[in-house]
Amino acid sequence: MPPIFAIFILYGLGLTASMQVGLIGPIAPDLRAGFGLSQAEFGLVASLITAAGALTAIPTGVWAARAGLRKSLVLGGGLMIVGATIFATADIAVMLYVGRLVTSIGYLLIVVGAPSWMAGFENPKLVAMAMSIWGTFVPVGIALGNWISAAMAVWLDWRMAVVACTVPVAILVPLVFAMTPPIPSTTRKSMLIGVMGVLKSRAALKVSLTFSAFGGATSAALAFMPAMLVDNLHIGIAPAAGIIGGSAIIGNIIGSVGAGTALGRGIVGRTILMVFLPIMAVSIAALFLSTNFALSIAVLITFNISQGAVAGTCFALLPGIAKGGLSMPALQGMLAQFAEIFVVIVPPITGVMIDYNGWFGAACVLAGFYMVGFLVSAGKSKDKPLAP
Repeated sequence: MPPIFAIFILYGLGLTASMQVGLIGPIAPDLRAGFGLSQAEFGLVASLITAAGALTAIPTGVWAARAGLRKSLVLGGGLMIVGATIFATADIAVMLYVGRLVTSIGYLLIVVGAPSWMAGFENPKLVAMAMSIWGTFVPVGIALGNWISAAMAVWLDWRMAVVACTVPVAILVPLVFAMTPPIPSTTRKSMLIGVMGVLKSRAALKVSLTFSAFGGATSAALAFMPAMLVDNLHIGIAPAAGIIGGSAIIGNIIGSVGAGTALGRGIVGRTILMVFLPIMAVSIAALFLSTNFALSIAVLITFNISQGAVAGTCFALLPGIAKGGLSMPALQGMLAQFAEIFVVIVPPITGVMIDYNGWFGAACVLAGFYMVGFLVSAGKSKDKPLAP
């Protein structure tokens, strides 16, 4: 199978995994009403999608390297289907939690296995571009899940929204068997050695911490952005969601493809991060403080283009780090685990600042975390340009 088709399948799996994150927002009123959930209980339903990653992403990556990437993807897809089935057929609240927890394991196996497969392509330029494109799977998948879920919830019901956001997995997983898995670049290692290997790597820690600060801030920004646009621009929630989703998809694709092209031409990844993280800090602060529609749209587009560039670059740096004898799936696991921890931490901090200082407080927190990512990436690095 040509690599372009493999990229399509792998990216599609990533999108469907992220759709499980995006589908939950539009069905929130139905879930709360149908199961009598408090805001805190619903928050747990939503956040459990990250549970497996926050707890076990690094050892899961080591396991995937030893068991094989095909097994990781097939098992991940199967568990996502099982989890969605449990969730969609739940008649008591506890089964919602069980369904999301099972789905989180499948989600983790896919987000570890798919980019690790891409990193095994022989052409370095293709690897750089594929990994940069992979960096858009979260915002694009969340936007698609949000739209599909909203449409299905309005036309049918919330259970069909869950089904609609999971059907692509059942279509894509069988195609994995037609793909030729990459040849492992490193020997298989024990769980302990694999975990300690990535934790001891300064380059891996640097990229993971940069991505974590970025990921936590971006998760919080997207969580509060709809309400912020409604308050600041005096528009409805539906137009706000449309603006956010449309700009996220277009902007992230532009940013990630641009980053992949730059990396393929020999631009150092650290340079891209040092340029776009401050731009994200400035644009998110301006967005959360702006009451002018045109300015808000302009900085939102800038924010999303920068988001695609940063995420794509972080993922694209991993294959070069793995050449130092580290496991690529373990590196993916490390990136995921650190990011999920920050995803749990940053939104509540942002919420507290909003309670005390309004949207100005959110602007300060979010810009601050992007600058933390900048400071981490600005340190001296031995990383080389990802170019032939």
